[in-house]
Amino acid sequence: MDDEKKVPAPKKRGSKSASVTANLKTEPGELSRIIQNNFQYFNRKPPKDEKELAERLNDYFKECAEQERMPTVENMALALGVTRFTLWDWENGRSRSPEYSHMIKKAKELMGAIDADLVAQGKIPQITYIFRAKNYYGMKDQQDVVLTPNTSPLGEQKDAEGLQKKYLEKTYGTPELPPADGNPVTVTVKAKRKKETAPE
Repeated sequence: MDDEKKVPAPKKRGSKSASVTANLKTEPGELSRIIQNNFQYFNRKPPKDEKELAERLNDYFKECAEQERMPTVENMALALGVTRFTLWDWENGRSRSPEYSHMIKKAKELMGAIDADLVAQGKIPQITYIFRAKNYYGMKDQQDVVLTPNTSPLGEQKDAEGLQKKYLEKTYGTPELPPADGNPVTVTVKAKRKKETAPE
């Protein structure tokens, strides 16, 4: 028995941090309730018209309030009997009337307002709000930089004579410096050299 070598167990593939099951933190009965809340809409058909869409949205937000449940885009799509991709099409005015687009945008705006209140009151983490805001409500980190090609502080002139006149205007208020004899003067400005110091 002592001569037998122990064979190591094969390594499991994947990371625990990527596993939903390994990281699930629910109380007994909580997961069952979440599944039932979502599955209740599974067999729904899409609304036939704008009136039915409005009724479904009203009912959905009322149910969320009554059941103390966070409204989500995925869950709202199920409540409307469609997928997130169909919801996206409706929101962007594809395949349905502009009224559909308007109502979906308003519903998302309502969700965004709920999220903003929750994060302001410290009820959800800021990172959760940022993720939802970027993915569902169209917010983004953005810094606008305006690039204007081929511009110069001296203006549009690019020839040497024009630049010289522009420089004289900016510096002395006139395109030429008339000397005492009346002939124009060419001004040459030399760059200053940096004073070199002897190595210590």
